[in-house]
Amino acid sequence: MTKGFGGLRRVLAHGFVAGFLASGLAAAPSAAQDYPARPVTLVVPYGPGGATDSIGRAIADGLAKELKVSVVVENKAGAGSNIGANYVAHQKPDGYTLLVATDPSLFLNEFVYKELPFSPEKDFDPVTHVMNVHSILVAAPSLGVNDLKGFIAKMKAEGAKYNYGSPGVGDGSHLGMEWLKNEAGGFELTHIPYTGMGPSVQGMLSGDHQALIVSVVTIKPQIEAGKAIPIAVSGKTRAPGLPDIPTFAEQGFPQIRLGFAVGLMAPKGTPLEIRTKIADAVRAAFTSPEYQKKYVEGFGYEVIAGTPQEFAEFLKVERENAKRVVKLAGAEKLQ
Repeated sequence: MTKGFGGLRRVLAHGFVAGFLASGLAAAPSAAQDYPARPVTLVVPYGPGGATDSIGRAIADGLAKELKVSVVVENKAGAGSNIGANYVAHQKPDGYTLLVATDPSLFLNEFVYKELPFSPEKDFDPVTHVMNVHSILVAAPSLGVNDLKGFIAKMKAEGAKYNYGSPGVGDGSHLGMEWLKNEAGGFELTHIPYTGMGPSVQGMLSGDHQALIVSVVTIKPQIEAGKAIPIAVSGKTRAPGLPDIPTFAEQGFPQIRLGFAVGLMAPKGTPLEIRTKIADAVRAAFTSPEYQKKYVEGFGYEVIAGTPQEFAEFLKVERENAKRVVKLAGAEKLQ
């Protein structure tokens, strides 16, 4: 995969430069005033059915309503979100193709992959930090544990017998579990990487592994059905969708910060006026009572919907945090 990415980088870099020169700096002030004049595409770098896909479609719905234009969602999954991110990075910087980005494409993958065909910092402009999503550690009912103390004790005593799943090496779910193992003083628990969050959830339900860190919105139906046992939730406060489940901090691990950010990114060179217009539309949609009820309440989302400048500052800080956590998990440049 790394070798393929290297070749892809050369091909796309050539095409990107040629396209950029041909565009003649298409992002002129008049373009911002007229934006949007045609449909907008949101690229979700994961398959259908996961939390990011659901959020992407909610964003598309809100943008369509606020910008009065059709907004289409395209799923371009694979390579830990790199395929979709790479595609958007090399589109015209005109605001008509945007990336629904999460932690891997925002600030994790640059420390996990030996080579990328794009630069998360140099090839994107921030649009808006849409929201933060609560994650939760869940266990298979067969483990017989129901809180963090019990889970850690079980793993220290018998962890070599069990596995945990994640959407892939270097994903926030993988890094979060390795972080917990380190903070808990170490225990054995074998990592099984899948090709997405959906397959990793199915892996736990089928008994291939016994623990998973996953978004609240993704796993809530299985929790309610008794197929997954909630252990600890991320965040400073309890998740609105699962108010009875204590946080990691409440259970003695305030240093553990899981969950993930969701934001919109645009190809480098997209005018600030266009990015601000998009950010304003997201804020108007997600702060409306209608959207709060339909897309936020009960799902464990913390809506941010800030400015491009605020998102840039957030990314600056989180890139430094990501570098430290990836090293701690031993996932540096493994792929």
